[in-house]
Amino acid sequence: MKKIIYILLSIFLLFSCDNLQTVIEVDLPEHEPKLVVNSINQVGQKWKAYVSVSQAPLSNSDFVFLTDATVLIMDGDNVVDTLKYIESEFCYKSDVIVQQGADFQIRVSHPMYETVSAGLYSFDRIKIKSVDDIQSASNGYGNLRFSFDDPAQTDNFYMISIDYYSKSSDGESYSLYIESDDPSIVEGYYADSKLLFDDKLFNGSTKEFNLLIDEYFSQSEDSIFLNLWSVDYAFYQYQSSLIIQSYSGDNPIFSAEPVNVYNSFLDENGLINGYGIFAVSDLDSVMIQFE
Repeated sequence: MKKIIYILLSIFLLFSCDNLQTVIEVDLPEHEPKLVVNSINQVGQKWKAYVSVSQAPLSNSDFVFLTDATVLIMDGDNVVDTLKYIESEFCYKSDVIVQQGADFQIRVSHPMYETVSAGLYSFDRIKIKSVDDIQSASNGYGNLRFSFDDPAQTDNFYMISIDYYSKSSDGESYSLYIESDDPSIVEGYYADSKLLFDDKLFNGSTKEFNLLIDEYFSQSEDSIFLNLWSVDYAFYQYQSSLIIQSYSGDNPIFSAEPVNVYNSFLDENGLINGYGIFAVSDLDSVMIQFE
């Protein structure tokens, strides 16, 4: 008798669990495609931009790069250069080199979509002040100390990476894993072996960092470079929001709070007329040795 009761109870629970499913119907507004422009530039290199079109939230289609857009670098109402599409790189490139302090804008137009434009934020180019030799630590890690002078007049944003070049890699560079317990870094963001942070905790002072790096390289054959990137406000906001969003998981509705990635392409009223980023960074690199 007890066996029959257990069987009936199991069947009841099985069908009950099936009935616990809830179907949520989401009434999404009709998607209006807009231009997507990703233009992250570096001082000393040519202006570039990747141009595509936004897709509906539930779309499974691949992004397609537009090859027939008009991409202009502007100085006020004057055209500085018209970028040309480079098929092998899927992007538009300029013949003009990015200069420090350039106060330019980007304007992208296409016959099928609304024209988008954005300007740059000014930032200071900061150089590495001092760097010590790498000191070997335990468990395959090394310690690296370096410093730089942070200006007091403005808010500044930075990114750190460490690369090594192997003689056997035909000039290819590889990034090393780095970490730090410095409060400034803890308040920053980690992504792809890069540390992104601002100067809130050391504004206007000489800042010294102590980094722990993965010694995944040959001390006798590889060249090691410390990279300090000075980045503008748009670069920092875009990259930090992108990193936070990547941590939200595949289902941000239930696993984490959704994050809006920073967008450079807003109109005068703060409304979205396109998507993407227009930013500039500058790089100071120092080759480092072993103790």
